[in-house]
Amino acid sequence: MDFAERIAELSKKVKTIGEALATEEATKNALVMPFIAALGYDVFNPAEVVPEFSAPIGEYKDARVDYAILSEGNPIILIECKAFGAALDSRQCNQLQLYFHGTDAPIAVLTDGNRYMFFSDLDAANKMDSKPYMDFTLSDMDETLVPELRKLAKGRFDKEACLSAANELKYNREFRRILGEQLEKPHDDFVRFFISQAYDGQITQKVRERFTPVLLAAIDQFINDRINARLKNAMLQPEAAEPAASTPPATQEQPAQPAKGGVVTTEEEKEGYYLVKSILMGVVDLDRVKMQDWQAYCNIVLDTRRKPLLRMHFNEKPWKIGLFDGDNNDDRVEIEKLEDILPYADRIRATVVKYDEASPAKK
Repeated sequence: MDFAERIAELSKKVKTIGEALATEEATKNALVMPFIAALGYDVFNPAEVVPEFSAPIGEYKDARVDYAILSEGNPIILIECKAFGAALDSRQCNQLQLYFHGTDAPIAVLTDGNRYMFFSDLDAANKMDSKPYMDFTLSDMDETLVPELRKLAKGRFDKEACLSAANELKYNREFRRILGEQLEKPHDDFVRFFISQAYDGQITQKVRERFTPVLLAAIDQFINDRINARLKNAMLQPEAAEPAASTPPATQEQPAQPAKGGVVTTEEEKEGYYLVKSILMGVVDLDRVKMQDWQAYCNIVLDTRRKPLLRMHFNEKPWKIGLFDGDNNDDRVEIEKLEDILPYADRIRATVVKYDEASPAKK
């Protein structure tokens, strides 16, 4: 079982037993220790994982953090645990900050067994940041963060690389949060900046009120234009050769009826293929993204049929797509139009990453 599979198993476990965990100790045993083990560390080897690790500082001589993960005898990750469902608030962060200052560990984690908040000292040396650089929740897993988690795994941990990735993750996360806030309810300074670039008159309150909806509409249109440009670029890529229609392999879903008159690839299936290719631009060589059409559905795969990415069931309404998890399991979702695939872009990218992690020789 590879790393991504171990994390996926933990995600299922959280959903199954989480609500039954009433205490911190139960949470540690059922979820936190398995999470540490999923990272590849032996929770029963004190040379790798130390419970109740001493982190004395100032008057707090007996300060202890729940777990410390060690490398060559030095702490590299501190983990402070709370009961499942507990509020991971500023008070808990302050407690972890104290422990962080009392050790040389570059990474600190605050968790309730489900949500894992990762901190470092990116803003000021030896002082834990007030905001996490990564926030990962098992029950609502962002699969694009799994490769970032993997950097903390045994045998892969590199302090400088981790801190560099943490810095990028932190500001990427903050910039996206700020942009989201501005697009929902733009601040006056945000609106004023754009108006000042296009309007020569005095920027009064009435002017801001007049132009704010225009600005938001323009931003929406700009985003749509960028998406359309990516689609057009993908359509300029040479179309992957389609395999001859034949009986699907036994591992694939069988058509309800034998093919009559061959398989016809519809325009919607082709556009769906181009859309997926546009989603994967910059993630993978687009020549590896191929389309394989059968009578009952149309597959989009990475390299071969053994690495399915998306399955389009477009022969009848309502349309459905099958989203694959890298283990040949598909999650079917109804859609009304091709653009409804876009909200699942991160899942499609994450599946590609998982396939390539399992086959590192093929990039």
